[in-house]
Amino acid sequence: MLAAALGAGLAMVAVLPTAAAADAGGARPPATLVVPGNNYHPESITAAANGDLYVASITTGEVVRFRAGVWAAETFVPVGVNLGTAGVLVDDVRRVLWTCDIDLSFQQPTKLKAFNLRTGAAVASYTVPDRGVCADIVLVRGDVFITDTVDPTVQPALPGRILRLTTPSRASAVGGTLSVWSADPAFTEPTGGLQINGIAYDGRNAVYTTNYSSGTLVRVGIAPDGSALPATKVTLPRTLQNPDGIRMLDAYRLLVTENPGPLSVIDVRTGAITLVGTFDQPTSVVRSGGSLFVAEGQVLRLQQGQPPNLPFKVQRIPAPLGW
Repeated sequence: MLAAALGAGLAMVAVLPTAAAADAGGARPPATLVVPGNNYHPESITAAANGDLYVASITTGEVVRFRAGVWAAETFVPVGVNLGTAGVLVDDVRRVLWTCDIDLSFQQPTKLKAFNLRTGAAVASYTVPDRGVCADIVLVRGDVFITDTVDPTVQPALPGRILRLTTPSRASAVGGTLSVWSADPAFTEPTGGLQINGIAYDGRNAVYTTNYSSGTLVRVGIAPDGSALPATKVTLPRTLQNPDGIRMLDAYRLLVTENPGPLSVIDVRTGAITLVGTFDQPTSVVRSGGSLFVAEGQVLRLQQGQPPNLPFKVQRIPAPLGW
């Protein structure tokens, strides 16, 4: 989920894991998980099927893991392996954690990397072509989709894109091919800046993405052959403010974090927006078991050169009834 800043960040989103054991590990997670470090700025969060959580730093590149039932941060990807880490996504079938390795100065190419879930060892790395900037990640029918939020320093402005990674085996992350799935004009606004960011799959026949700069929600249908249909903008009662990480609750309900504070759920059929809660500059959300976990990345303070409210936190709230 990227969004850290124009010149300082990006974002996450992905797919909801299969429901983990009722707040896995037996012990209910605490209401607050503390993320160590005074410059972490947690950008993206993802959950494994066993309930383990992974939280990425947009600034240092580190990824920490909270083991279900333990709930203390431990280093999974050390500082220095990734320049900065935007979107992260657990792939339980391939048994890897996918990460968007980005350079906040936009001088080094972005890479989509995979790390072994058991050992943390690097498994695969794919460079995003044409100065693309990987913001967030989702699994779609076994393939890995990423948003390209674009390098905002390039003129003329580059188009926002969704790329797809296909691998020879859907049980392995190696030997894949990363190619453009869609570069629909609806992804890119003339105002410039960071473009599409969060991405989510409805589990049926559509992918959703949000534009970080314009606040629009875009739907891309999937044709029977797997190609992208023309994108359409979802009509909303208000403009989203710096939408970052997004997650599908089911085929019709989409969780959206907005950096100024709201966590909302959008009915993608009607565009209706319902506020779930307000947080300290949230960047991403994931559901695991009966809980929603919200990463408070504080990226607006990062963009504005303001000190963060320490410690950095992941907040847990019970998933509303019926979710």
